[in-house]
Amino acid sequence: MYLVIGIALMVVALIGIIWCQKKQKTNPNAQAFAFVFLILIIAGAGTVLWDQGIFGGEDKEMNKIIKNETAYAAARSEVIGKYLVGKYAGKKAVIITEKDLENNKINKGAYDAMVKALNGIEVEATEVLNTPETSPDNPMPMESLITAKLFNEIFNKYPNTNLFIIMTSLPFNTDEVQKLSIWKKDPKKTQAVIVNGEVYNLKRAIGAGYIAATAVMKNDSAAYDPERTAPSDPQKAFDVRYILVTPENVADVAKKNAGIFAK
Repeated sequence: MYLVIGIALMVVALIGIIWCQKKQKTNPNAQAFAFVFLILIIAGAGTVLWDQGIFGGEDKEMNKIIKNETAYAAARSEVIGKYLVGKYAGKKAVIITEKDLENNKINKGAYDAMVKALNGIEVEATEVLNTPETSPDNPMPMESLITAKLFNEIFNKYPNTNLFIIMTSLPFNTDEVQKLSIWKKDPKKTQAVIVNGEVYNLKRAIGAGYIAATAVMKNDSAAYDPERTAPSDPQKAFDVRYILVTPENVADVAKKNAGIFAK
């Protein structure tokens, strides 16, 4: 079981890195996302090696990396979650996650932190993004794995939800992103929250209120030092890597952080 999960993680992450390589000339954030995919490859490799008993059990160095990345991911969820509670208390939310959450410590830590932080918001449901199965024998490009149709099925299932908290990647194809039905909803009633997706081309959507909040990754290479231990304070850990972006501050963030958003 863990062998399959490990291989699947590495396959998806490798496809992601290839995508980042293709996009790095047009998207400055591609380098940051490549780092995230690299972490996934390391996690996948560690899972495979552990399953095969190479280390005679769990590898301490691998556990250290996963623990550190989990801390950063959880901090991101907590900061975004607390912001949402402060502004949207009493509203309804649906959380959208990836498959195999229980077998991915980083994603599970981020999800648990979000649920805990949303005390004051009614979480109607957690929906899993039903992406196609992939394997070394049946590889699929990222553009095919994550489509607008998968998201729209969830958006349409909950017509009265105020916040769709997206903890997965958004479609990698910009045409698919434009097909998301949430852009057709009234932003005064229904908004997206992008926790772990690429928002390089979504500055206008944020400014118009279609996206209530997101966390953009800093384009400072020092923010991704794998040897740097995440601060124990969630806000400080968040500030190392991320910037909280909302409709109110998106213009200022874009002005002060060149390359985070498309011009």
